[in-house]
Amino acid sequence: MNEEKNYSKTLNLPRTDFQMKANLARKEPAFIEEWDKEHLYIKICEKNKNREKFIFHDGPPYANASIHIGTGLNKVLKDFIVKYRSMSGNYVPFTPGWDCHGLPIEQLVLKEMKIDKSKVDRLVFRKQAADFARKFIEIQKSEFKRLGVIADWDHPYLTLDPKYEMSIIKVFGDLVKKGFIYRRKKPVYWCPTCETAMADAEVEYADINSDSIFVKFRIISLPEAFKTKETVLEGFSVLIWTTTPWTLPANVALAFNKDYEYVAAVYKFEDLREEKLIVAKDLAESVKDKIKAVNFEIVFKAKGVDFVNVKCQSPLIADRWSQCIVAEFVSVEDGTGIVHIAPGHGPEDYQAGLEYGLEIISPVDDKGLYTKEVPEFESIHVYRANPLIIEKLEKEGKILAKLRLSHSYPHCWRCKNPIIFRATPQWFLSVEHNDLRKRLLESVKNVQWIPKYGKNRITAMLEGRPDWCLSRQRLWGVPIPVFYCRECGEPLLDSEVIDRISALFGEKGSNSWFEMSAEELLKGTVAKCSSCNCSNFKKEKDILDVWFDSGVSYEAVLSSGNYRDLEYPADLYVEGSDQHRGWFQTSMIPSVAIKGKSPYKSVLTHGFVVDGQGKKMSKSIGNIVSSEQLINKYGADVVRLWVASSDYKEDIRISDEIIKGLSDTYRKIRNTIRFLLGNLADFDLAIQALPFEYMQETDKYALNRLQQLISCTVSSYKNYEFHRVATAINNFCIVFLSGFYLDALKDVLYCDKKDSRERKSAQSAMLEICSVIIRLVSPILSFTAEEAWKEMRKLVHDLPQSVFLADFPAANGKCILNVETLEKWEKIFYVRKEALASYEKLRRNKVIGSNLEASLNITYGQKYNEVFKDVKLMNLTLGSWDIKCNFSDKDDLLIEAAKSEYGKCARCWRHIDGIKDGLCPRCREVVE
Repeated sequence: MNEEKNYSKTLNLPRTDFQMKANLARKEPAFIEEWDKEHLYIKICEKNKNREKFIFHDGPPYANASIHIGTGLNKVLKDFIVKYRSMSGNYVPFTPGWDCHGLPIEQLVLKEMKIDKSKVDRLVFRKQAADFARKFIEIQKSEFKRLGVIADWDHPYLTLDPKYEMSIIKVFGDLVKKGFIYRRKKPVYWCPTCETAMADAEVEYADINSDSIFVKFRIISLPEAFKTKETVLEGFSVLIWTTTPWTLPANVALAFNKDYEYVAAVYKFEDLREEKLIVAKDLAESVKDKIKAVNFEIVFKAKGVDFVNVKCQSPLIADRWSQCIVAEFVSVEDGTGIVHIAPGHGPEDYQAGLEYGLEIISPVDDKGLYTKEVPEFESIHVYRANPLIIEKLEKEGKILAKLRLSHSYPHCWRCKNPIIFRATPQWFLSVEHNDLRKRLLESVKNVQWIPKYGKNRITAMLEGRPDWCLSRQRLWGVPIPVFYCRECGEPLLDSEVIDRISALFGEKGSNSWFEMSAEELLKGTVAKCSSCNCSNFKKEKDILDVWFDSGVSYEAVLSSGNYRDLEYPADLYVEGSDQHRGWFQTSMIPSVAIKGKSPYKSVLTHGFVVDGQGKKMSKSIGNIVSSEQLINKYGADVVRLWVASSDYKEDIRISDEIIKGLSDTYRKIRNTIRFLLGNLADFDLAIQALPFEYMQETDKYALNRLQQLISCTVSSYKNYEFHRVATAINNFCIVFLSGFYLDALKDVLYCDKKDSRERKSAQSAMLEICSVIIRLVSPILSFTAEEAWKEMRKLVHDLPQSVFLADFPAANGKCILNVETLEKWEKIFYVRKEALASYEKLRRNKVIGSNLEASLNITYGQKYNEVFKDVKLMNLTLGSWDIKCNFSDKDDLLIEAAKSEYGKCARCWRHIDGIKDGLCPRCREVVE
């Protein structure tokens, strides 16, 4: 017992302060504090400031709540890129930003104030909203830092900063000068709950159940072309089908397709009733079934174009008639082939209305209530009016069928309630002016989209998008710098005035719009109404779409010179895939309109975070995963490893089980680094390091494999394939190092003389491997890499203070082995695989416990001749010191394993020839 204890003291056992138990949740905050104290971000920038820039523009999250796991994933992905690029020699000034205006913040502040938006003091509210946003900026900042994200946290861009608001107005003014801005009454997405117009990106779709009705419009007048058919068409009605009965009070037309054939058919019922109806020929049979008729007789046929200028009586409004027109969007997929047209409540209807000069009626107010234009339903919400309208039409015999229908319908992304199309006077940015749509589509082709399908996605969206509605009827945002003539209502859209407002906002902020009168704001200008020459104006009350705020960040952040060393355009934008219809579009539109090119060269998108079963996260389902809870339980590095291990091109799954599995992967990588550090404790780099050419063959091979890892990892980082990085490092650490190389070296490391050539060779290789792995993994496992780097600095004193100030590894051509040597190693690993299989059989039969107890009798042919020339190499790679090799004329390999007959060395536990006094020759020499 004592003898063994003495022997253990003679071993070169690992020593390191890099602990096996990570305690990440406890240790990580200390590193954040240190990075702040040492101004690490500034030092990284200083190191690279004269190198090639990589402009990476951060998209701003809303400052309205703590971050969720998806926001964290986004910022961690960005951090991978910043750290890799910085360590690889790029200068990457990274300015984080926050979106500070908009409905999400407004609603929360109104809730806090317990007041309706119509009753609140606007200035008091705006100051409280700013305080609210700034509070959550600080909260989110600390949460991002807790995830290990390094950025210019002391100088973020905020869309509520005066210098940023100045840029918002500047870009608006530039668009005015170029003729892109106009005001018109046209239908836009409108949320009656939030009482504001909405952007396309703020609309979600969900299924609803609603009543669809077949409604008769009685013909009251025929055009000249049909005068000879007056007798035939007497008593006929045009039949339409609608899923939105509430839009019928705004009806002004009925649309046919000019190329389809339509019929005048007499439908007969069991009760002997008859209905004379105009429908599309292809749908006549379907209509019969829907209205439950027995049969029908066609008395007249005509093309859709022939019905133009037929006039019908409105079924709801006694003194209004409805004009028949043609429109290409009318189809015969369902319904009657005739569409009721309300230009005030739909984009296609509106376009048709423009073509025919139809009146735009929209008798609905901001809250979704009917106005006095519909006296019978005045002050009733449009959705509550649906059954009332149906009841009225049924009583008057104007509905022939009512069906319950489930269909997709637009909803507000914020309040989740159904929305409407509503025509109101709004400010728009034209995507048709100056061929902007065409130029946008061309610009898309010049951007690298990652993944590639992003190009097709945004192309389709730009091809079909309407003009951008810029105005919002809300409190919290940047006011639209427009005035209206008090005499005639004509808007004053003056570039000189807008430039003045921009400068004013830069000096005093956008609250000055509400603090100053129109006269004060216009003082010093010669503003006159272009219509009536009046100089008495009132201010616009609407604010700009919050997407415009963030969309002009290319100007406010990249071009303005207000943020350190940033430039236009950016090399990269990284956001979720929903931003193809959001920030990527709203950034590109003004940039291409004004500057003629995209604000970004590359765009990378990631999927959404879903639960372990692939379901969308929802509070109601109870499957929300908190990043804070995960960090407190597992540590930020394990969360970062989850981000890296996920293929972000698709939706990313997360659950406690998934994180638990990655925690195990993390532990194995950590313990590999710990083993390397522990076995370098007594290594003196200056005295003991061996150059590659003097190393042992196993160590040369290990460094060759290291170069392959470097090449693979660097390529994967460059291509933003972080899951390949994580997989490559994991496999190298667990499969190659722990599974072979380090296991094979244990005998040399623990039992050889401290300064033996073999041990110095192994330590020289291990030092390089350890240094490389720490740096390769540092963008992902940032805290762990920094902790390990501190231990490295105890061994190598001239290393940089932080791993993030070190250079990223580059493959060393001197460590690449020739083809013949690599082919030899392929054979060695085949022999090793066969030997391990033989050991396993002995172990299953309880013949041996450890591989060291086995003897091998190997017969080999010419193919393996090079392999068995070096017996010591075979001992290391096969893990046995009782190997007998026999050459055979047959070119094959035969391995027989048995329990070794040699004695066991009490110090190194090898079964080897020459045991004397319990020790093998090597151990006797070391002990003596």
